[in-house]
Amino acid sequence: MVRSSDPRSAPTLARDFRITSAHGIGAGGLKEKAHANLAAIRTLKSIEAGNRDATADERVVLVKYVGWGALPNVFEADPPREWRAIASELRGLLSPEEYGSARASTPNAHYTSPEVIAAIWQALDHFGLKGGAHILEPSVGVGHFFGLMPESMYSGARRTGVELDSITARIAAKLYPDSVIHAKGFEDTPLPKEFFDAAVGNIPFG
Repeated sequence: MVRSSDPRSAPTLARDFRITSAHGIGAGGLKEKAHANLAAIRTLKSIEAGNRDATADERVVLVKYVGWGALPNVFEADPPREWRAIASELRGLLSPEEYGSARASTPNAHYTSPEVIAAIWQALDHFGLKGGAHILEPSVGVGHFFGLMPESMYSGARRTGVELDSITARIAAKLYPDSVIHAKGFEDTPLPKEFFDAAVGNIPFG
């Protein structure tokens, strides 16, 4: 678990990041996304080295992290020439354990667009989900479902996310410090029975 917290407490969510269209989530081509990933990792490492919370400007960098699902070639033993600099920098930024975790995530770490996220929240609203609910995201990534949660459901919500990849989970914890983020596989995560009102997400099937 990335952040120690009692999931039964009622957080204010005052520190959790709120995504707007101005943040340009998912914008840019593959090279831009790769550079955004590297910037997010560098930012995360700086925050962790200082043992502190992320600043507002740092959160804007962290939220651009999209994972490596669309970029598996950066993990090849001999990457294509145009990807070699990015592959080299990535290997230098990550520990062997982090690198292995990131490489293992490539079949499943795929970006979900704000439009799809909005549609899923709209469906839950149609089904009657209201503010103050206990929400589970079993494949939370860096937390876009949390960041795009509608205001009508946001107040008083209790949110728990699970993310297998180490770097991704740690970024989510910095973006959403008032939520509970577990850095482990869902099957290994101890969760209370009959606690959650809804599970939300775009589950990877890789």
